[in-house]
Amino acid sequence: MKKLIASIFSLFASGANASDDWVGFVTTAHNSLSEKQESIMAEYKIGEHERFDWDQENGTLVFSNDGKPVVIAKVQFVGSVSTKSDTWLWSWANNTILDNVKDQMHKVKEYGVSKNYEALINEKWSADEVDGWEMTSITSYLLNAKGAYRTTDKTGFTYMVITDIHWVK
Repeated sequence: MKKLIASIFSLFASGANASDDWVGFVTTAHNSLSEKQESIMAEYKIGEHERFDWDQENGTLVFSNDGKPVVIAKVQFVGSVSTKSDTWLWSWANNTILDNVKDQMHKVKEYGVSKNYEALINEKWSADEVDGWEMTSITSYLLNAKGAYRTTDKTGFTYMVITDIHWVK
């Protein structure tokens, strides 16, 4: 019976290894990102600025008010969730993402290979926005990022981690 329950659980685990290790790892990563998010939101007022723009070539996420940049963050693109196909796609598998904003993502995939965590190894799989935040939490944890950000458009969500952040002087 235990094996059957484990098999059923693994069917609903977004392709990830459904072991206690995986659940514990995701929980640790999520808690870590939650603390980081509280910190950068308090210090840099993320979510309160009039606008944001990301620039792949420069690897930045710029927050501005009255047309003037006020906070600049260096980013790594994690991946995206399509609300049309209900899938996750890792940035390392997306040829529209420039190399300089995904050049650290190999660390996440390598960790997935070392632990046999399917969700970190497979480039595309069935997912929703919660899965996107989980993969972003894991990436933030493994890359020791300062926080994360998600953008929305008509076809889904793009997730990124913030590797450095500062006020514009």
